[in-house]
Amino acid sequence: MYKQLIDRVNSFMELSGKSQAQVAKETTLSGTVLSQFLNGVYPGNNEEVANILTKYLEIVKKRNFNISHVQFNEKLGNTQTVMFACEYAHMRNDIALVCGDAGAGKTAALELYRNRSVGVVMVTANACTTSATAVLKLIYQSVKRTVPGRRDLIMTELVEYFQDSNRLIIIDEADNLTLAALQAVRNLNDRAKVGIVLSGNDKIYNQMLVGSRSSEFQQLRTRIIVRRKVENRYSLQEFRDIFPGIQDNCLSFLIGSYCCCHSCSACSNNNNICGQFFISIIYYLRFNSFQSSPISPCLLYTISHPIQNRHTG
Repeated sequence: MYKQLIDRVNSFMELSGKSQAQVAKETTLSGTVLSQFLNGVYPGNNEEVANILTKYLEIVKKRNFNISHVQFNEKLGNTQTVMFACEYAHMRNDIALVCGDAGAGKTAALELYRNRSVGVVMVTANACTTSATAVLKLIYQSVKRTVPGRRDLIMTELVEYFQDSNRLIIIDEADNLTLAALQAVRNLNDRAKVGIVLSGNDKIYNQMLVGSRSSEFQQLRTRIIVRRKVENRYSLQEFRDIFPGIQDNCLSFLIGSYCCCHSCSACSNNNNICGQFFISIIYYLRFNSFQSSPISPCLLYTISHPIQNRHTG
């Protein structure tokens, strides 16, 4: 009765490389229940299990859908900006700062540098790793297993590990770090002579320039040799490279009509495309396949405009 569904689940596991244990974990089914169902011997409510697995396959289909029209382009201006900052810090064992808009490709570029280089440690800060101790532990855990309890011991061992190694530490989402945490990272750079890249939104650098505590950031600010900012602005050629499946007449129509409705100065004269428009296209492409039909200007127009601004052409 459920042979077709069982075949689909088995096929999915074979293609994705996921084990029964992983599928069971993602579906909240027990490993025993899943195994028995796939073998056709589950004595319980088979309809309930089938319903769960059917919904699961629909979710993973959307999650793992491969969009042929979207390509990561390492030649993007933002990518090259981030790569330069990483290379500088790595080659000179200095501190570099990358800041800018969310969604501008900072993390993707950082990961690209890490994957193409050797001796690069990349960690991501968050709301739970804001303190000096927390960020040092985060770095320590990325290179060793057992973390000492005291902050001074963590620092000592990190210095010993990275000293004269000519390695690079990348800290993404570094805008979450407190002043004390940033100072700890600077101390690690001072003592171990290891390159550091701090990446985050504009807050990370703005707090060094303005506000009541800007003077406290002065020592850190003077140590940052390279500072690079990225923005959610893309040239028309960059957009062509990222979405090679979209015809130029569609792009021209979209850029012009979007700017008329939203008065977007960033997209003026079709030279640059703002991030809001860019993200709206990506969002739509994640959930739709255009392989069987062309992309019309009217179709793309509807996905990048509020309902009140849509036309029916």
